[in-house]
Amino acid sequence: MPVTNWTVTSIDGKEYLVIDVAKFRIPLDWDPSSNMFIAVAAPSGGLGGFPALVKGDDGETPVIDTSIDFTELDYDDPNPASASWTEISENVYKLTLALHRGPKGDAASFLLEDADNLDGTMTPGYMIVVDSDGSSFTYAPQKCGDMYWPATINNTPSGNASYVLATVSVPPQPVAWRPDPQGWSVITGTGADVQVDLMARLNNSTSGNIVGRGRGPIGVNTAGIATVLVGGPPAGSVSDYNLVEAGDPANIYFTAERQSGSNTFTTTGAASHFAVKVVPVP
Repeated sequence: MPVTNWTVTSIDGKEYLVIDVAKFRIPLDWDPSSNMFIAVAAPSGGLGGFPALVKGDDGETPVIDTSIDFTELDYDDPNPASASWTEISENVYKLTLALHRGPKGDAASFLLEDADNLDGTMTPGYMIVVDSDGSSFTYAPQKCGDMYWPATINNTPSGNASYVLATVSVPPQPVAWRPDPQGWSVITGTGADVQVDLMARLNNSTSGNIVGRGRGPIGVNTAGIATVLVGGPPAGSVSDYNLVEAGDPANIYFTAERQSGSNTFTTTGAASHFAVKVVPVP
């Protein structure tokens, strides 16, 4: 077993026990209140021992408030970043954090049409939208409608069970759409035995799908009450009943059609008014 030399030396008036083999010094006047500690080391082959220790009471486990009191600083704010814990209630601590945001990047020019994930062709009136599969962008027409109206409105002579009062032609649209017809007309019966409705029909004046309708009065209508037409297909219609596909033109015929009775009716262009709104399909 190697020999360990133990000597005592004095440094600045304090005595230390010196262990030569480990080059280790221990103050001989050590006191627990001196913020020092005693380390025990055994030489090679030797045995070391510790005196008995007294276990203290368990301390209370601190609680961390998971919310952070965060302050974002401008990238050039002269105040330094900081982090500190604050006891907000007994044994409950919260983090206070202040960090700088990153500096602005350098300005650069970029042409949107040069984007790698942009499909289609730049077209006046078109806008950039998310593609149908959600993986890229594409040029698409804006889904905004317009309004169209007839060039003239006809007078209805007596003796007709139905009559075309006006026709509204809608040119091809870049998106699928539905017509929203609107209007009114004063329908005058030639006798008490007649009831006439206003109709808006799509692409055929006699058999086209009904895309608007107004219920007329029964009889002569001496009070001159106008029949008001409201847009929309009949209840229970299938989804494509009043649908016009993109690129297709359409004609909406405004007609007066007898629903019951044997008498006929008259109308005048001066007492009638019609228009059609284009409603794009989402």
